Amino acid sequence: MTNRTKTPLLATLSADQAHSVLMRLVYDDPALAARAEEVARDLLEYVDSTAIADILCCELSTLKIEDVWDTSGRTRDGYIDPSDRAWEMLDEVLEYLRRGMPDESRIYALGILLGIKKFQNNSGSALLEEVPDYGDDTLELVREEWEEAVGDDEQVRLFADELREEELT
Repeated sequence: MTNRTKTPLLATLSADQAHSVLMRLVYDDPALAARAEEVARDLLEYVDSTAIADILCCELSTLKIEDVWDTSGRTRDGYIDPSDRAWEMLDEVLEYLRRGMPDESRIYALGILLGIKKFQNNSGSALLEEVPDYGDDTLELVREEWEEAVGDDEQVRLFADELREEELT
């Protein structure tokens, strides 16, 4: 039986410092690395498309058109198109694919699509007046991007079934 005690020193570490400690331990101990991989997979496996949809819809609904105008257009580093902001959400989906978790990426992508549709149907946002095709265009682009990235016919078929079930096609 191991004695698990909290150490005051570890509790004071910043997230970056704790990450460094973990990476050193994992690098030095293959058994610990395998266990850390297991824990990470367990942590990432639970993806709830409804929760993602609600969060995304809420975040999109709180956007003020003035905020989009203020953060888009010509900047010191170039031009930022407002529609590019939506693509930032895809990064999380693609992270699941890079981690070898296609089922979770599919559920996450479905949550994004449900959130966009919910926003489009229920928000009454001035943002949609500014970009009326945003919802439909983004739905199609997210779907295409995910299908291309996953590259798995079975996952694409499952995704198509889920989209029909949710009336997103």
